[in-house]
Amino acid sequence: MIGDRTTVALFKLMGFEGRPVEDPAEALNFVVKNLDVYDAIFITSKIARVIRKELDEIRMRNPRKLVVEVPSVEEGMEREVNYLQIVRQVLGG
Repeated sequence: MIGDRTTVALFKLMGFEGRPVEDPAEALNFVVKNLDVYDAIFITSKIARVIRKELDEIRMRNPRKLVVEVPSVEEGMEREVNYLQIVRQVLGG
């Protein structure tokens, strides 16, 4: 999980590794460097919006890797977000 501290902490509670990142360039660098390490990378939509073009290119070049955008906890406060359901849908659990 890549995103703000609160969202990363939530995903860590669900058993995921996470890296708090605020800078989109740092997030993109992390994704590129760790494609071989992880099969699925969750990234907050706030960061993903800024690097959308690069993420789309990564997705096209790496069809077996999942780069999934999720709302940050702050965004989720505006509407109800079931993070566990998102994870289950993406990972097939």
